[in-house]
Amino acid sequence: MKTLHNQHLPEFVAKIKEESNERVKLELWGRKWNLVIKGLPGSSAETPKETEVKFRTFLKTELKLSGEHVDSILLQAIHRLPSGDIHSRNFIVRFMSLIDRDMVMKSAMGNLKAGCGKAVMTDLTPELSKLRGALLKKRREMAPSLKAKTKLVYLKDAPFLELVPRK
Repeated sequence: MKTLHNQHLPEFVAKIKEESNERVKLELWGRKWNLVIKGLPGSSAETPKETEVKFRTFLKTELKLSGEHVDSILLQAIHRLPSGDIHSRNFIVRFMSLIDRDMVMKSAMGNLKAGCGKAVMTDLTPELSKLRGALLKKRREMAPSLKAKTKLVYLKDAPFLELVPRK
C-alpha cells in the first residue's frame, strides 16, 4: 500500500498544482479589463457616479490625458473596494476596451512619481497581489544600483510575476 501511495502521490500533487495554475489563469483572464486605483480621496457615502468623476479628473490632471479622450473612455463598472481607510479606499475600474485600459496604465507609469501616494495597478487575485507586494518589497530593499537594473514583469503562466533584469 505504501509503495502504491509513494508511486502515485507525486503525480497527484503535480495534477493539483496544474489545476490550481489553470484556475489562476482563468481568474486573471477575467480581471484583465480591470485596474485598481489607489490614493484618491473619497467619502463613505460616495456614489459610483462620484467615483467616476474623480477617476476622470485624475486621468486629466495627474495622468495628463486629453479631456476629449478621457470623456470618450467607456467604463463597464467603477466602485470603491470595501477594505481600507474609509476616506481613501482603493477603487476598481472595469474598462470596455483593453486599448483604453492599457493607455491609462502606460500613462500612469510615465506620469505618477514614486512616493506620490497614488498608484494604478493591475487587478490580481489575492494570492498574486500578496506576491506582487513581496516582490516589490524585495526590490525596494535592493541597493539603488541593483534596483535600477530590475523590473517586475507579469507572466501568462506560473509563477505569474517575477523580478527580472531590465534589458
